[in-house]
Amino acid sequence: GYVDQPAFSIWVLAGWTAIFGDSVHAIRILPAVCGAGLVVLTGAIAARFGGGRWAQAFAACGAGIGAAGLAIAGFYSMNCFDLVFWAAAFYLLVVIADTGDGRWWPWFGLVVGLGLFNKIGLAVLGMAVVAGLLLTEHRRQLADWRLYAGGALAAAFLAPYVLWNMASGWPTGEFISNAKQLKITAASPLEFLSENILQANPVNLVLWLPGLLWLLLARRARSHRIIGLICVAVWVLLVIQKSKPYYFASVVPVMLAAGAVAFEGWTGGGRWRWARWVMAANLAIGLAIFVPIGLPVLAPAALAEYQARLGIAPRPAEVSHVSTLPQHFSDRFGWQGLARTEAEVYGGLDPDERRRTVVVGSNYGHAGAMEYWSDTYDLPPVYSGHNNYWFWGPPSEPGIEVVIATGVQRERLLEYFEEVEVVAYSEEQWALESSISVSVCRRPKRPLVEIWPEVKSFL
Repeated sequence: GYVDQPAFSIWVLAGWTAIFGDSVHAIRILPAVCGAGLVVLTGAIAARFGGGRWAQAFAACGAGIGAAGLAIAGFYSMNCFDLVFWAAAFYLLVVIADTGDGRWWPWFGLVVGLGLFNKIGLAVLGMAVVAGLLLTEHRRQLADWRLYAGGALAAAFLAPYVLWNMASGWPTGEFISNAKQLKITAASPLEFLSENILQANPVNLVLWLPGLLWLLLARRARSHRIIGLICVAVWVLLVIQKSKPYYFASVVPVMLAAGAVAFEGWTGGGRWRWARWVMAANLAIGLAIFVPIGLPVLAPAALAEYQARLGIAPRPAEVSHVSTLPQHFSDRFGWQGLARTEAEVYGGLDPDERRRTVVVGSNYGHAGAMEYWSDTYDLPPVYSGHNNYWFWGPPSEPGIEVVIATGVQRERLLEYFEEVEVVAYSEEQWALESSISVSVCRRPKRPLVEIWPEVKSFL
């Protein structure tokens, strides 16, 4: 397990890089495949709703031009897999709603279980499904033992992560609590919804909002009413939990599929078929407008100007976000420069000090960058108190007397060291952290092993 997530995406990445290496292109193949899977599954959901080729095409294209299809599928993280697990789970829910066949519940449990072992946020879907069953005619499924077998299967996948948390002092609970209080920017329900609209691509609103209404109100969609209620329940739960708005992006594809089917039905007569070409043009325009927001096709300065002119800059999801670029871009800048600056500071120490030096990054981004670039630059052992890095400390090298600290305020460092000197700044205009301090700390007031519990940061 990891403080901030279960192990699925990390295991997959470890196997993938062992075979194909860790170049940017190699790593981004997997999220690209996930993005393609999202598009295919959204079209398949539209087909299960009874949609023809137009509906399937509109649904698939709508999924492809949203923030999820463009941004999340553009870099490796657990979120690219999360999109696919949610879409697959919704597909199975539609099949169950269509057929009433309980044989699909264990398959649903398998998908949800894998999804939970990737990201525990999928538990929100499980809670919403229970609410949907209780509020619709599908409540008869509650008497089917295969529903509970599916639930047990899902729980079995999550059990190793729960056991790891139990043995480690429940770090994930501490992480979630700290993130809500100190990291995630507060958003009212209206702000949350407006961000959902932006992230789904505003042109898609003409599909997914009618799709939700169709699921909830249309006579033709009576058997699928449970899907609409699940979508509403997920949104309410995310708002109550003060989650990041992009978490709802995983629900938008099923509503897009429903909206595409409804639109195909409304324009089925010869009199209104021309409207389908209008919708196709609408999606194409949406793609053209949002490609620079989701994919790195513009230079940073040009993108900042483009966002300002359109007035569609994404709302910062974290309080530390000060860059003018969206976080999925700004977090790609500055890492090599930080490692280079650290190496220059380390190289400026006298040889005797270098033998007794470690680097401590204020977060796992700093520490990870320095570890990655240690093949290029001469750097000492790297540590951090952030999330899982805290478990991998304290520094075990004997005789450590010098610490090079990144991104930590001098006042905080003086609590632990007699001498603290800010010697450099790693600066990158477009990075999430545009200026990162580098301090040389000497003469620790206590052994590092005693200090280590106080630098823990599960955030």
